[in-house]
Amino acid sequence: MILRRWVVGVLVATMAVPGVALPDTARHVPAYDLPTPSTVSPELQARMANAPPSAAPPAMPATNAGWARFFDPDPAATQARIARLLATYRLAMAEETIAGVHCYRITPSERPAQPGRLLVHLHGGAHVGGAGQSGLLEAVLVAGTARIETVSVDYRMAPSHPFPAAMDDATAVWTWLGQRYPAYRLGVFGTSSGGGMVLALTQRAIAAGLRVPDAIMAGTPWSDLSETGDSYFTNRYADPIVYQGMLSVAAAQYADGLDLKDSRLSPVYGSFAGFPPTLLLAGTRDIFLSNTVRVDRKLRDAGRRSELIVYEGQSHSAYLAGVEAPETATALNDISTFFAEALK
Repeated sequence: MILRRWVVGVLVATMAVPGVALPDTARHVPAYDLPTPSTVSPELQARMANAPPSAAPPAMPATNAGWARFFDPDPAATQARIARLLATYRLAMAEETIAGVHCYRITPSERPAQPGRLLVHLHGGAHVGGAGQSGLLEAVLVAGTARIETVSVDYRMAPSHPFPAAMDDATAVWTWLGQRYPAYRLGVFGTSSGGGMVLALTQRAIAAGLRVPDAIMAGTPWSDLSETGDSYFTNRYADPIVYQGMLSVAAAQYADGLDLKDSRLSPVYGSFAGFPPTLLLAGTRDIFLSNTVRVDRKLRDAGRRSELIVYEGQSHSAYLAGVEAPETATALNDISTFFAEALK
């Protein structure tokens, strides 16, 4: 009891005295085994049990071709999977060039319940992966569930095309679509680096006086390319995705010498004034949980509407695990419900 009173007294006294800070020391965490959570579906439990260890590969790619093999070792299988999903969700897909940028247009076969809406998709892949059809999974799933025509931007990527190439491509497509569909309600969405690009694109549009999206979804956004934020450390061994030796390599190739905390690269450091309604997704084991929570806080501090959903037991972008997982259906329903309301 005496010890408890002493601890409480010290904390209260420290918080009450201006200028007094707790020691800047690391907190030692003993080694322990992290069990697969019993609070997620059997399908997701099976995926988590078979996930690779949280460790960087011995070497990371240094070329676009190398990254393509890293993210998509079997392109034929990827194309077959996309074809099956298009058929399952009754979607048509066509390739086209918009403002000089290669894109995929995904269209529901039947007339939409609420016409006059269009979604723009920016794929993930750490700014180095997701080229071609390997970056289409999220776009197909969202278009099929929400029943909204979707344009997925196949933007240029590092290391051959570092910043600002990807953002320039996304901005060019966004500008063209905004002019082509002036009466439409337009939304933008993406996960991971795609989610970070959604935030950066919105900041660009506001700063440049371009049309602002009517609603956006940023799933577990890579909003800070530096290793800053609590979950980079608290979830270091809970998430198969690792920063040092993996994400750090991709970040350096994308930044091409710029400070990783430059707000053009890491939008969490930018302004959120004027943002549209925003949906943010993350998981309790997500290495980007802090990236997502910090964006939510910036939006709220700017007086903007933010809806943050944190899924139980999920690591980075695990809600895209596959259509057989109930967690994927739940996330797709959350995204579809958000856009149905925000794009009325």
